[in-house]
Amino acid sequence: MNRGIQTFTSMLSDDTGFIFLESHLDRLLKGAHFLFPQHKWLEKKQAFEDFLKSEWTPKHYYRLSIIDDTVFFTKKAHAPKEPYVSLGNAKSIKSPSIIPAYVKNANYLMADLEIHEARKRKCDDVVFFDREQNVTEASTANIFVVLNESTILTPKTSSMVLEGVTRGKLIEYLKSAKYNLIESDISKSELESCSEIWLTNAISGIRLVEKYEKFNMFKERTIYQTVCSEFGRFGEKFNHE
Repeated sequence: MNRGIQTFTSMLSDDTGFIFLESHLDRLLKGAHFLFPQHKWLEKKQAFEDFLKSEWTPKHYYRLSIIDDTVFFTKKAHAPKEPYVSLGNAKSIKSPSIIPAYVKNANYLMADLEIHEARKRKCDDVVFFDREQNVTEASTANIFVVLNESTILTPKTSSMVLEGVTRGKLIEYLKSAKYNLIESDISKSELESCSEIWLTNAISGIRLVEKYEKFNMFKERTIYQTVCSEFGRFGEKFNHE
């Protein structure tokens, strides 16, 4: 089920509610409508909200998966991953598809294989490039690249770059905090020469890359620390919906 044709979303709760619930449900149901329009998933948002609120427990992980006319639900205590990772280059090239950026599907076979090989090189995750050697995303995370103290880049969403909920909310925060956030192509040379690399998704939060390939990126003081102190590791300090 975790690797079939479906759309899903994963989210967290904290001590006061769900983190970005509205955004998660909007993307989930939009994706379900794209894949299974005959079931009118866009009309069922209130039912999802009511169900989730009845299941709310602090500091838990929630996953909703939609396959055709069926919803699968998972809930468990959230055990955060380490906030620091090592990153390597994927050997596979990402190619465009017909899947829109808002459809989060579970076709992770290529990512699974790449991670398996990356761990042999002592890498926690991999970054995928497109045929022009521009950055797309990591195995299950969006990527942000800090060029300097004020300028931060992230790839535009596409069929190769998921419209991540944490990605979108972090962009909102960075712009409100007056960072120069630019959605643009990121070359391999920019990745190799940047100041910081962040990986973001809803369950792992924002993670800082300590080592990228042969480049040691560890620093005592980082923009990452400032952002986490104000936005929250998982966005919990920014706002709730």
